[in-house]
Amino acid sequence: MKKLKILLVFFFYFSFFDCLIYANAAEAPPFRARWPIVNLELEAGARGFKTFDEDSSLDGASKQRYGLGVGVTDWFFFEIEGEYKKEPDGSKKFKAYEIDSRFEITKTKDFNEKPNPVDIGISLGFSAPDDSDDAYEIESRLLLYKRIGPWRGTGNIVIEQEFGNSSSSGLELAYAGQVRYRVTPNIQPGFEVFGKFGEFDDMAVGNEQHKIGPGVFGFVELDENIGIKYEFSWLFGYTEATPENSLKWLFEFEYKY
Repeated sequence: MKKLKILLVFFFYFSFFDCLIYANAAEAPPFRARWPIVNLELEAGARGFKTFDEDSSLDGASKQRYGLGVGVTDWFFFEIEGEYKKEPDGSKKFKAYEIDSRFEITKTKDFNEKPNPVDIGISLGFSAPDDSDDAYEIESRLLLYKRIGPWRGTGNIVIEQEFGNSSSSGLELAYAGQVRYRVTPNIQPGFEVFGKFGEFDDMAVGNEQHKIGPGVFGFVELDENIGIKYEFSWLFGYTEATPENSLKWLFEFEYKY
């Protein structure tokens, strides 16, 4: 079973990466640090961000995603989302449909067991625009997670690519990260960091977007198998192309089976 799992993951990954090579890159930095751990559960959630800046060309942009997901096995998770987007001085519009598959490579240890040196997974995503004039997007992530006592760390290395109408011309590199301290399951303060370096062959500091800031995260258990996950972060931009401030949020209903 373990060999079959590895073969399936690599088949999906390299087939997907083939598409990246022959496709024609995405826009803002990611706004979620995904962990590699997969549970047998149903999820329904919403997440988004809003920007604040004195520059009107960066102020008031927002994005929201609403999705449903299911743990198909204890190592494979499938999710579908719908995306709404608002440009500065624009109106909120439905922009795209997205499907995402997450594969857990390492087997998660229970809390009473010694944790893995690093938990590893990959995710593969495909976004189809509602408007045929917009670009399609493919995203591939390496997912990393580390548990040390009450500390939790999540890191993602992201490769993005657009193709079709209005697409960019090259692969783009981005990242997402989250560190939190588990005071209780309900309250876990920490910080998040997100960024995009731009196209591999044309990285320029002036065009890069990078954000970092404090946050609070948690999981509220409503019943033995039912709970609500939440995340709030206030992010500061530290490049000229990044909005000065961003509010990032997430709510997720989870049912374990």
